[in-house]
Amino acid sequence: MAGKASEALWYPFDANWYRAEYGAIMDALLSFSDQELEHWYKTEGAPSGHSPNRYFNEEWYRVNCSEAAEAITNGTCLSGFEHYCNGGYKSFSPHYLFSERYYRQRYPDISEQNLQSGGFVNGYDHFLRSGDKEKRSGHLFFDPNTYLQNRPSDPNLRSLTPFMNLLHSEHSLPNSITLSDHFNPAWYHALSPDAVMAVEYGFAPNVLYQFLSTFTPDRF
Repeated sequence: MAGKASEALWYPFDANWYRAEYGAIMDALLSFSDQELEHWYKTEGAPSGHSPNRYFNEEWYRVNCSEAAEAITNGTCLSGFEHYCNGGYKSFSPHYLFSERYYRQRYPDISEQNLQSGGFVNGYDHFLRSGDKEKRSGHLFFDPNTYLQNRPSDPNLRSLTPFMNLLHSEHSLPNSITLSDHFNPAWYHALSPDAVMAVEYGFAPNVLYQFLSTFTPDRF
């Protein structure tokens, strides 16, 4: 690969995001310094299933990467993120709306040679640094042009690229807008009240996440 995992945009711990994401469930986190918070994440938060930043979804990775789940169970990794950094980034998906395999197959120019020459650690690093600015798609269920047409008008996020805009928006946003031609949230709400209930009870951040978590092609 082009370099170590620590050189990727998806790697650094984001203290401000972490406070916003988990502070509501643990007030003590709000009083920690950035350094103290990162130490707490590495020793307590990561093993508990917390994500280190908005780019990596720990829960999604554990459920969809059996290799990581096995490593956590047998004690060779503390978290899915550790597994991802130790080599999982080469092929596994770190977020429910980015697929390493899909991205590389869709864009033949994202070759190993071009990644190395461009200084990118993997396809996801390329997508976050460059591909999103070029309005490339990192997942079948996220079309950047469709998203830009349907996203709320938020002046604070207006300058962000499509995927970055989504990452800085509320987790529930895919409940109310269409991200691609492949999924209509209103249709899914009507089709699957159990999925809506799962979201309402906090088992999934939104209906698209819930759909992708349970999708089997022969169900429809």
